[in-house]
Amino acid sequence: MSLKDAVGTPAHPADPATIPAVAERLASAAVKVTGCATPILALNELYGARLGTPWSQNNGQYRANILELVRALASRGTQPHLLISEAGNTAGPAGDWWRSLSESATIVREVYISAPVLEGLGPSGATVYLRFQLRRAVRNLTTIGVTSNRVGLALGFHSGRGGRAGLTATRWFGVVKREAFAARQVGSELALDSVWSWGWARFAGMPKDPTKATAACVYLWARSPTLCNARAVAGRAFDTSRAQPAEEGNRVRLRVLSPRHPVWLEVRAAAKLTARIGSVQEQTAGGWKSLNRIVLAPFHPLRMRLSLPNGRHVLRFFVAAESAPGGVAMRTPPAVVRVH
Repeated sequence: MSLKDAVGTPAHPADPATIPAVAERLASAAVKVTGCATPILALNELYGARLGTPWSQNNGQYRANILELVRALASRGTQPHLLISEAGNTAGPAGDWWRSLSESATIVREVYISAPVLEGLGPSGATVYLRFQLRRAVRNLTTIGVTSNRVGLALGFHSGRGGRAGLTATRWFGVVKREAFAARQVGSELALDSVWSWGWARFAGMPKDPTKATAACVYLWARSPTLCNARAVAGRAFDTSRAQPAEEGNRVRLRVLSPRHPVWLEVRAAAKLTARIGSVQEQTAGGWKSLNRIVLAPFHPLRMRLSLPNGRHVLRFFVAAESAPGGVAMRTPPAVVRVH
């Protein structure tokens, strides 16, 4: 449902007095259309997710309208899901807003990656890259305390930019398969609320894409082979293997590259830890003190420089906990560094 029609925009927010009536109308329509007393209702989509506080007066009212809408919808038995097209700014009071939002609505992050880009990475590279992007999208929220069961993902299988974007049919089917597998793995790993997909329909004025039905079959087959026979419809060139690149466990390592001033360190982390928050910590009389804050990155070791005074230091790398299954804090063994 159109969020803009319900709450306005950041520049022109709707009159807050209209929100209860809008919520009643949307909830009643959802129940009527679905025949379900507790229907899932998608709100498309939030404007200005990246805007940090302090917000303008108008944007503050816009965000307040959204909170009021999802609370009213939830109170009427619906399950509101708010779609967002980009990472949210979660610093300071903005983080409070996201946490409040998640109490009444599931936050669904759209992750649309152009198919030619994924194809260019090769099957294994594309799968690893997809998992990273999906995890990063989720952890934008779980690292501030939003629980992962209040987060969803949306994949785009439209014909244009961010979707197929001119890729040949057989290669497109391979990308669809890999996206579905990656979303299924990350969704299960982080116990997400839901995975959404869109782009299958053809609306008035859109050019005809004869591969849509087959691509949809591939997507369903990737979810479960019982849902559609992709082997029969996608052609002989379609790779029907369901094997996916394996990933090592939750491991992180710290290595001292140079103890000379300034100190150079290297961190290597398992792919499953990408996009989590980490820091180099130093042992002090009062406990462990964090010296920096970094986001773990994929594909390559992370190298960093620290300015430490000459002398003996005990360091470790610490990965903060997150609000997701298996998201416990972890740390490397202490390493003694004699800076000179």
